[in-house]
Amino acid sequence: MSAEDQEAPITLVLDRSAVLAYVAGSIHAVEPVAEVVTDRQRVGITSVTVAEALALLADPKGREDLHALLVMDVCVVLPTWGEDWLELAYWRQVTSRADLATTVRAALEHRASILTGEGHRYGDGLPVIHMPE
Repeated sequence: MSAEDQEAPITLVLDRSAVLAYVAGSIHAVEPVAEVVTDRQRVGITSVTVAEALALLADPKGREDLHALLVMDVCVVLPTWGEDWLELAYWRQVTSRADLATTVRAALEHRASILTGEGHRYGDGLPVIHMPE
C-alpha cells in the first residue's frame, strides 16, 4: 500500500471468532477480508483479540496463518486504551467477554462493522456481520 493508503479507513473489525475462522480458511471470514482489500480499505483487530486468538491456537500452522494476517498491509492491530475503562466495562457487561468489549469499542471508534460468528453476544443496534456457523 502507498502512504496515502495507510490512511484508508478501517471498515471491518474482526472478533476472536472471525480471526479463528480466517485462520482456519473459512470462506465466511476470508471473503469479507478480501472485499476490504479490493475496496482499498483496512481491517482492524484489537490487541486483546489477537492475544485471545493466539492463546487458542495450539497448532503452529494456525499461529503462522495468524501472523500472516497481522502483517498484511491492510490489517491494523488496534490498541486498547486505559482511559476507555468505563466504556469497556459497559460493553464487557453486554457481551460477557473483555475481548468482545474491545472489539465493540474499536468498531464504534472507527465506524466499522464487526465480523463475527457470535453475533448473539453483541445485542441489538451494532453493525454486526454474522458469519454462519
